[in-house]
This record gives sequence, structure tokens and C-alpha cells, in this order.
Amino acid sequence: MKLIDLRRLALITLLAACGSSDDADTSDDQTPPTSGRTAMESWLSAGSYKDWACEPTVHEARSPSPHGFNRICSNSLIAGAATGTAPWPKGSAAVKELYASATSTTPFGYAVYLKTEADSAAGANWYWYERVPLDSEAPHDNNGTVADGNGDSGPAMTICVGCHNAAGADSAHTPSVGGRDQVYTPVR
Repeated sequence: MKLIDLRRLALITLLAACGSSDDADTSDDQTPPTSGRTAMESWLSAGSYKDWACEPTVHEARSPSPHGFNRICSNSLIAGAATGTAPWPKGSAAVKELYASATSTTPFGYAVYLKTEADSAAGANWYWYERVPLDSEAPHDNNGTVADGNGDSGPAMTICVGCHNAAGADSAHTPSVGGRDQVYTPVR
């Protein structure tokens, strides 16, 4: 085999190995990344979610939320179906900015969720991310990460889905009109 043919073969092999996969992160302005803390923190810092439908002010948590002072922003898929009753479509997402007080102007943490499949699968098909300050009482790692992953295992399942599964189940778990399918407060 000629040297040039070996080089072409090597190049083709390298290009094929670098191709995209179905597991590739496909985040954009309406879709948070699902590839981990670094990508999520970068996406949050870019602030595109602030152009979503957002609550006008920071407020105390609505029962049964443990999140303290917060402000929620919903992407167009949640905002557009906020008063409906059907399950949220794939791609539905929200960002909850976490604050130290009602007068704070800078979030000290975030809780993010994204529906990754049409069927919620009791929360397993949602991606969950939460980061809190290192001195928070919430269980977290040395980066402040409470949850980072799909709701089928680990803290995303036990903490996030453990609570959000009840969204819309009864009056105690419907603090906002339209709450259902893992989402307590849809913002429109």
C-alpha cells in the first residue's frame, strides 16, 4: 500500500472517530446542556435563559419548595403551555435562580431541569442540575453541586424527582396554576 493511501486511511479513521454521536450535547438558547457541571455553569453564565418567561421579582419559596428565595424562568415550551393540562413536551426547561434574600440581586445558586424525552418516565427522563453555596445545608459535593444528571439514579432521582414527582398531584402540590408533570411553577 502506498504511503499516501495510508495517510488517507488514517485521516478517514480520525474523522470518523471525531464525528458526532446521538449522545452529543445539543444545548442552545432554549435548551440547557446535559453534559455536566462545566457546560451547565458556562451556559448559565451566558444568561440566555434570562430572555425566557421569568417571574418579575425574587420571592420566598412556595410550599412545598425547599429552595428559599428564588425566581423562576421557563423556556418557550413551558411558557406556551403553562395553563394546559397535558404533559410537557420534550425540550421543556426551567431555571430557578436561588438567592440569599428577597433583596439580593445576584443568584448564589441555580436549579435547572430539562425534559429529555416525550415520556417523563416518572422523572427519569428529565435532566436535573442544582448548585448551591458551599455552606448550604443541602447535601452537595465540594463544588456545591447537589444534582447533575438524569432522574433515574443518584441525587437527581432521590432529591429532585423525589420532590417533583408530586407536582400537580393535589392542592398542596400545586402552588401555581398549570403545575404538573415534574413542574411546580410554570411561568408564562
